[in-house]
Amino acid sequence: MDISKLLKQISKGITHCLFPYHCILCHDKTNRDFDLCIECEEFLPWLENVCIYCAAPLILQTQSVCGTCLKKPLPFHKLCVFFSYTETIKKLVIGLKFQQRLIYAHILGTLVAEKIPSQYQNEELPDIIIPVPLHKKRLYARGFNQAIELARPISKKLNIRIDYKRCKRVINTAAQSMLPANQRASNVKNAFVAYAYKSLANQHVALLDDVMTTGHTLIEMSHALYDVGVKRIDVWCCARTYLSGN
Repeated sequence: MDISKLLKQISKGITHCLFPYHCILCHDKTNRDFDLCIECEEFLPWLENVCIYCAAPLILQTQSVCGTCLKKPLPFHKLCVFFSYTETIKKLVIGLKFQQRLIYAHILGTLVAEKIPSQYQNEELPDIIIPVPLHKKRLYARGFNQAIELARPISKKLNIRIDYKRCKRVINTAAQSMLPANQRASNVKNAFVAYAYKSLANQHVALLDDVMTTGHTLIEMSHALYDVGVKRIDVWCCARTYLSGN
């Protein structure tokens, strides 16, 4: 065995004994190199039996596409959403965005990265991850973009590069979460601009965000990217939440 690898393993073992990982939810020792125990991970609100294009709940187990998407498909080839936005996930997302608990991004991103390959069993993974951008004023106020932080562990595990420079949010829109469904599309209209770099032409990209509700932000961003020659767009989101009537 390479001596440097051996020393690294010994160092890691000593550190783990002295400073064991504790679960962010139950606060017990996790007995693994992760801040979430196996028991709490199993009881997370994993999404099941949802539309493959919009993640709306399906009534029948035999369905894969909802009636709305059959009539008017979204501009995504694939949508991968993993959690229902219930209290546990809401706590993590809010803690990340507004309390600067970046460890939550590492945990959620790692969980998502572990599940993504199962969604691509007979397909190639995307070439690029594009986190949904914040407007520069909001980025300055928050200090970081939570979508970029979520992307880091995904990029590392799946060996897919992150590109956060080719698509910009050029309008400082109101927060979608503060608006009713009938105002969300107009709120993000023309809010994004993609730049026609060769690195995007004919590429298969994954748009990454924390939470999806109506999907209008991702739809508008997709239009901007298709306009500069992106070949295929998939969407990866940690969680899905629903408005009344959606």
